[in-house]
Amino acid sequence: MTTTTSSPESGTALSVTSTSTAADLLTALRTIVKRLDSTPLPTKDPDAVRNDSSLAPRHIAALMQVVADERLSVTTLSGRLGISLATASQVVTDLEATGLVERIEDPTDRRRTLVQVTEAHRELADALLSTRLRPVQRALDRMKTSEQRAVVRGLEMIAQELGADS
Repeated sequence: MTTTTSSPESGTALSVTSTSTAADLLTALRTIVKRLDSTPLPTKDPDAVRNDSSLAPRHIAALMQVVADERLSVTTLSGRLGISLATASQVVTDLEATGLVERIEDPTDRRRTLVQVTEAHRELADALLSTRLRPVQRALDRMKTSEQRAVVRGLEMIAQELGADS
């Protein structure tokens, strides 16, 4: 059984069979990554973040989390990224050094420190939201809650398997 889904944004039809293989999944993931990478950021210098040699994929992943939630603690960030608190703190320090984020005192609990995008990079944050996060959220919103959980769980299981040998 083959199901064809059309993407309104791209007009491209994606077909999914009920017996999809690992190769089919990897092709779909490659297409998603390629589209995300080729989506220009509507900023003065769209390649500034991508071309900054000090930013590794973990920095971009952390930045996306900060952009998505505006302000979050380093502890929350470490949990979402599945990294240690020390590593998350170092990633935030690196992002701070580039001027992308800043640490601020939590207004409701002075013992906590929150991370937020700097005002100088607000345009970049808004661009990331509109070009990266919102399209993914729209796709998830079209799914039933159980389907959303299945997609995330399936990707987590694949990530675990890919990391099992390293």
